[in-house]
Amino acid sequence: MFLKVFLKILKKIHIKVKEVVLKTLAPKEVKYDYVSIREAFGFIGDGLPVIDVDLRPGRDARRKKALVDGISEVLKETLNITNEDVYCLFRETPAQNHYTGGEPLPEWVASDECK
Repeated sequence: MFLKVFLKILKKIHIKVKEVVLKTLAPKEVKYDYVSIREAFGFIGDGLPVIDVDLRPGRDARRKKALVDGISEVLKETLNITNEDVYCLFRETPAQNHYTGGEPLPEWVASDECK
């Protein structure tokens, strides 16, 4: 029973974080923006949530702040974790260091800025 509830919570977090990524980082496709959430120690809800965001350069501070605020809200809603307990690390590496299907990704351009 516990496992079933735990998996349901994880699924809810996954869905909501994906929505936050689409809303704040404005990627053309979410599959190229990687957000992972893990615990610094213990199980989810037992320690400091650490959020790693790996992406290509180009997002401004406003987008990053909105992402952190959105994920913090998801964690508060689902696990009652306070904003002060959330730690987020952004790692930006050049597009030529991101590969899929054996090919490097193009430079990032916000979908909401494409014409």
